[in-house]
Amino acid sequence: MSDFLPCACTLKNLHINKRTASSKKITKSLESVIQIYIFASTALRELSIFLTSIISLKALQTAAQITRTILLTFLCTLSYAVLQAQDKPYLFDSYGVNEGLSQNSVYDILEDNQGFMWIATHDGINRFDGYGFNEYRFNPSLKERAGQGKGSLVIRNNNGGRALINRFALQGYKGYSLYRNSRHQLMVTHNYGISLYDEYKNSFETVLEDTTYEDNNERDNGHKFRILGEDTVHHNLWVWRPAKGLYVLDNSTFAKKRVILYPLPMLKRGIHAKAVYKDGNIIWMNFEPGELLAMDTRTMKLTSYCLPGITSDPVLKNLNKDSLIIASRGHVIVFNKKQNRYTDLSFDQRDPKDATFFPLCLEQDHNGNVWIGGTDGVMVYNVKRNEIVNRIVSFNGSEARSWNVVAYLYRDVSDNMWVGTDGDGIKKYSPNKKVFNLYRSSFTTHNMVRAVYKHDDGKLYVGLLNDGLDIYEKGGKFLERIPGDNQKSIFPSRNLNAICREDFEHLWFHFLGMHIGLFNVHTKKYEDLTKYMTALGLPEQDNGYPFLFKRTSGEVYFNYGRYLLQITPQDNRYKVAIVHEFPDEILTTYYEDLLGNKYVGTKVAAYVKRVESTRWEKIILPPGTIVKSIIKSAGKDLLLATSKGLFVLDQNNNRKKHYNSYDYPSLINDYLYGVLLDDKDWIWVSHNKGLSQINPAKDEITTFNYEDGLQSNEFNTGAFFKSVDGELFFGGIRGSNGFYPRDFKNNPSKPKVVIMRMEVLDKPYESDTALSLLKRIELPYNHNTIAIEFVPLEYTNPLKNKVQYKLDGADEDWVQAGAFRMARYTNLRPGTYTFNVRASNNDDIWNATPTSLEIVIRIPFWQSLWFRFLLLLLLLGVAYYFSTLYLDYKIRHEKLKLEKEQAVDQERARISSDMHDDLGSGLSTIRLLSEIAKRKIQDTSQTKELERISEAAGELVDKMSEIIWAMNSSNDSLENLIAYMRSFAADFLEHAHITHQFYIPETIPNIKLSGGTRRNIYLAVKESLHNVVKHAQASEVVIQIEMHKNMTIMIKDNGKGFDQEKVRLFGNGLKNIQKRMQAVGGQADITSHNGTIVLLDIPLI
Repeated sequence: MSDFLPCACTLKNLHINKRTASSKKITKSLESVIQIYIFASTALRELSIFLTSIISLKALQTAAQITRTILLTFLCTLSYAVLQAQDKPYLFDSYGVNEGLSQNSVYDILEDNQGFMWIATHDGINRFDGYGFNEYRFNPSLKERAGQGKGSLVIRNNNGGRALINRFALQGYKGYSLYRNSRHQLMVTHNYGISLYDEYKNSFETVLEDTTYEDNNERDNGHKFRILGEDTVHHNLWVWRPAKGLYVLDNSTFAKKRVILYPLPMLKRGIHAKAVYKDGNIIWMNFEPGELLAMDTRTMKLTSYCLPGITSDPVLKNLNKDSLIIASRGHVIVFNKKQNRYTDLSFDQRDPKDATFFPLCLEQDHNGNVWIGGTDGVMVYNVKRNEIVNRIVSFNGSEARSWNVVAYLYRDVSDNMWVGTDGDGIKKYSPNKKVFNLYRSSFTTHNMVRAVYKHDDGKLYVGLLNDGLDIYEKGGKFLERIPGDNQKSIFPSRNLNAICREDFEHLWFHFLGMHIGLFNVHTKKYEDLTKYMTALGLPEQDNGYPFLFKRTSGEVYFNYGRYLLQITPQDNRYKVAIVHEFPDEILTTYYEDLLGNKYVGTKVAAYVKRVESTRWEKIILPPGTIVKSIIKSAGKDLLLATSKGLFVLDQNNNRKKHYNSYDYPSLINDYLYGVLLDDKDWIWVSHNKGLSQINPAKDEITTFNYEDGLQSNEFNTGAFFKSVDGELFFGGIRGSNGFYPRDFKNNPSKPKVVIMRMEVLDKPYESDTALSLLKRIELPYNHNTIAIEFVPLEYTNPLKNKVQYKLDGADEDWVQAGAFRMARYTNLRPGTYTFNVRASNNDDIWNATPTSLEIVIRIPFWQSLWFRFLLLLLLLGVAYYFSTLYLDYKIRHEKLKLEKEQAVDQERARISSDMHDDLGSGLSTIRLLSEIAKRKIQDTSQTKELERISEAAGELVDKMSEIIWAMNSSNDSLENLIAYMRSFAADFLEHAHITHQFYIPETIPNIKLSGGTRRNIYLAVKESLHNVVKHAQASEVVIQIEMHKNMTIMIKDNGKGFDQEKVRLFGNGLKNIQKRMQAVGGQADITSHNGTIVLLDIPLI
């Protein structure tokens, strides 16, 4: 469906406020302020000298304080005014084809929701992460099945940056522009339609295809489509086609809902819209100079505004909800949409070829100023003041005017301003980056700085090693070099080591060795005054550390080897005098405070001469300490920059602190060159690893290096200076840096870390979803060597971003990533790990919320629960099978054993029965016949043998009874054993007329004892009782049986006892008791003292 824009429209009357901007007026006002500033600072310095000369020594302190207060108050007030009028320098970082950008003509820039920067060039789309570019481009192959062509590394630079042709996925090949919709999706328009970026697949999908052209101009030039914005209520996407009109697309399906053509009269005249901009429900359009049309997308009503300041090809942008800014050739208009009022600032900016400045793009910076990019750099427009406050014509500090056609401007979430140029790549201005202005000449011979001084007129004078003098204008532009030591040179030496101010026209120069003189800053002439020093007739000295110091009284102090000298004007001549000689020393630096206390540094020590004293006192320092610089803080602490760190001394020259790299690791180098104090009385020191800022109240140290914009990491002796407006200068081996510490503010933006890539077993990890969007991955157990690449997305100063990572489950603490931004782990055990990575920005402000990725190393199947469960079942089955076999075997074995035991018992019963029946009856018959025969024989002498026979037969009957008892299996219980012993003891002791007591436990366990065990226990008890009857002569015996784990039998008598030593030598009864106890696994303990105690301990199990 196609409609025409309505021809008739409502004309609104507007109120105008005109103003003309003139850069000449601004320049003149600045020059006036600077001249006043120079005059005031000169007058106050002369006033200080005058007051010092007329006041007595005792009043010097008070006068100096008063002078200093007046001076500082006036200068601070005036300095503030001057600084307000001064142009703030803009330093840019550059990215072009050498850094990996696909092409140097940049037409659009956008930051996506992840934090990546997207850059549309004339040759492809680029995604930038601060370190490298990923390029997305049109597929030029004519093959039906072309290769994917992804991941081809084409550039890797020294800073770790890279360029990667990621996908040949774009259908269009030119006219790219970028848009991020309300769903945070990236859209790209091109000459073949519109493509949508799928961040999960990292590829583009064409959602609107249109390969037709309205005319040759659309085919050959410009952008075919531009997305204006969305209407979220009606789900519309508004697209501008400059050669045709407006497209209304469905915001979800991207199907065309409506095509709105330009007004018919315009089409007939061949006039197309020059500018179109969507602002809420209003679309602003410009067709012809002097007018602005507003179309309400809800009613399609068209309103016309007459703005005469609109000339050709304007650019439009919202300032806020009420105002619109319009820039065109020669005019900047701020249009108040509610009040129908506007301001018109006319300007006439031209390049050196007198070409007029044409605005091409607009963007608002962090201060609310509007950057107007165009054909000759950038104009910075202050909305509140309605004036152009700055012009940027060079994006390269070493060029006065660089290639500066600005096609696009974009401010990211960290307030960095991205400048897309047509032919010179991308330029980036970072307001939160610490700015160190670089002063470096274009000469390729030398830029090694030995002295630096900023004069009243703002020019910087730099003394060089081997190359004389370099002069720079304010802002860093190199003016000229005056070489030394050649036929045309005005200087007596090539090595200019010290510079200080004499007056507005003259500077003192001190060269390596003994040369000293005055340099006229206007005529560029040098007056050599070395002759006045040689008139002293001093011996030749090693003067490797020349210095100059202008005292408040007017004299200039300088050094020559071990001599501290002064030079003063006298009757149109100059007089050189020796202030003091320091024997065996080489002077390196001099300082004098406002009270008049003098300090000298040497190669081995420091000296002080107090104002009330006439002698120099030595300040003891560690051996080998070279004093490089001396200064005093507002707190009256003396600061000594040395080769062994920074010494802080109190008013009595006692050491308060010693800043060194061991005690303060943040001070990464100890070999200090210069020390200065900023307006907050913070300490700045130069060394071989950059510049360090020290907050003495908190002992916080911040170090800046080459990556922050310093000339290099190495600085030089004597090359430092603080100007009256607070700018600090430090010189090194490749130039000088100047900066205002008060402008340094910490960057509040915290970087987000994105996981870019992962390698498994040194091969890229393949996934259908971009790794940066994954929260969890799983790997087989044998894929346990991984490498993870990540990038912190914060663009203020990417090289100063720091990254830490930690793999929970493998790392105990955070690991510093270093410059490679990759973590590698080998031989990870199966389990669940969480990879955390976090980053800090260029000011060490850390993002407390890390980016996390859960990594699961799957266990091998033989370690899985299901496998273990099956294995357990199998083992249980096998165990059950073998246990069944074992039980069957055991049962059979026990059955066989039982049968054997039963057979043995039966045999024992048979033998005992036979012995009882046969042997017992026979022995009883012998005994009976012996008794009968004894009665028949009257002669007693003949009956002794018969009595012996009868007794032997009786004993045999008793022993046989015992054997029969032991062999009878029915007596194998413990209870039967105790009963048998009790019966035996009662009979045996009763016949011996010995009383006894037999104690047994109430319960006797049902334990079966073998015949041998019963017999050994019984015989041991029997032997013990036999000893009592035969040897003890006892009248009473106590027998006690106790049951615990073992059975304990105690036999105690009240007899006479025995000698244990003699018994051990000759007795067998006690030995038999021991042997019988050992046979049953027990033990016997026999003690004799007022009777005898036999203790038998027998195990029952």
